[in-house]
Amino acid sequence: MLAAALLAGCAGSDGAVVETIDAAVADDAVDAGGPDAGFDAGAPDAPDVPPPPARCGDGVCARPMEDCMSCPLDCNRCPTCDMAPSCTGALAIPTTSTALPVCNNTTASGEQRTNYACGTELGMTPGATTCADPQLRFRVKEISIRRGWFDIPRNLYCVISAEDGRHSELLLTTPREVAGNQSTTRINLPLGQSVAWGQSDLYRSISNITISYSCFLTANAGAAQRALMEIAGRAAMVSQHADGYGWVFGTVAVLGTIIGSSLSGISDTQVLDVQQTISAGALLNLTNGRTWEIRSQHGNINLSGAWDLRLTMESWGCAGVRTTVR
Repeated sequence: MLAAALLAGCAGSDGAVVETIDAAVADDAVDAGGPDAGFDAGAPDAPDVPPPPARCGDGVCARPMEDCMSCPLDCNRCPTCDMAPSCTGALAIPTTSTALPVCNNTTASGEQRTNYACGTELGMTPGATTCADPQLRFRVKEISIRRGWFDIPRNLYCVISAEDGRHSELLLTTPREVAGNQSTTRINLPLGQSVAWGQSDLYRSISNITISYSCFLTANAGAAQRALMEIAGRAAMVSQHADGYGWVFGTVAVLGTIIGSSLSGISDTQVLDVQQTISAGALLNLTNGRTWEIRSQHGNINLSGAWDLRLTMESWGCAGVRTTVR
């Protein structure tokens, strides 16, 4: 009994039993229970190490710091329109343009069409291109006229309108003297006096565009100018944009009212009367700098009263990248 009591513990001075534990056993217990509480309890966590800064070429597209423009190596190249120029600097006249014979009013067989459509064979299905809607501008690049033998000088002016069903524009060219006697006169208009479509800016075009071309020879330039001023005055009252030679309207119906009543009383010789409809599918193609010719021939150029009139039209523009929703 006494030996057992001594092994279990010894009495303190106040009679309480004090337990004694072998040091080796105590160390084993601490190791089994986890880290030393005396050193780890309440100790601060190790500080977070920030990720390394984005670096172009590390193989990771770190948005928003990187994108396809700032780092195409990591984020791939930005999507592009595959059929039209970029819209950066697109207002400027192209340095070169390519002829588009399918839009000439004179066919390969020599027929001169006065009401026709063109560009249907240039159409693209929506899924066949990466481009958004085309933005376009048309202008009269050059007017040339050759007149018959013994014809005396006259003044030439044109009235050109364009519309796509929801938007319309009007261009007037002021009377300019043209020679007779089999001479050829060439007229190159400044840009501000020659734009027939996209006058205020490149216009977003998604529908067929119908252009009506009318040109006249007059012996009385003053009377012709007054008739044009009457048209200009009516146009200015209802237009959304005007610059003295061209007007932009938000509706199509107004064009007939403005032009019809003023031209109906003109007794000048009409030397061009053509209506052309350009297919909506061809409009992307026209952004790349294209030209076509509207021609009117009458009589034998070796005789009086004949003419050979040509309007060279030019188109250019741009398109953004088509956005697809996924």
